[in-house]
Amino acid sequence: MDTNDSTRSEQEHGATTRALARFCHSCGICPYAAKKPGSTFEQVMRWHRTWCPAWGAHTKVYGLKQLG
Repeated sequence: MDTNDSTRSEQEHGATTRALARFCHSCGICPYAAKKPGSTFEQVMRWHRTWCPAWGAHTKVYGLKQLG
């Protein structure tokens, strides 16, 4: 990541948002659920993402998380 991008991100988003985004970025649960299409676990995780604060922070800071 470019230093200017890092500085811009720090100015646009608070420390808590960045911390939650880092947590989500390193979490493997959503990508694991995406590998099991149609399963109950995948459906629960799809629902969970609609209100997960870490997912929302990741979307703000990094954009949508690649699940596959």
